[in-house]
Amino acid sequence: MNRYNEEKRQSPRMPVELDVEVHCPGMPVRVLRTVDLSDSGLLMVMDSAELPPLGSHVQIQVVGKLGNNDSPPVVKAQVVRHIAGGFAVSFEDI
Repeated sequence: MNRYNEEKRQSPRMPVELDVEVHCPGMPVRVLRTVDLSDSGLLMVMDSAELPPLGSHVQIQVVGKLGNNDSPPVVKAQVVRHIAGGFAVSFEDI
């Protein structure tokens, strides 16, 4: 990443690998793997031929159960960047 992008980043990234369900209108539900996470967004791995369009709104939910056996919350996000082999989202309403 270039220095300009690092300086404008609002939240530090933390490497984290989780399976998440991604719900995007007009596309089948996908289970994807995360690469990193910050307070403001998430980077996921996905075949670049099937990426959701930039600006599209998606819903993301961690696969599995929480410690108290509840389902993880569904988080609304917007696709903000495509990269080789994946895409990034910015969380909404957090």
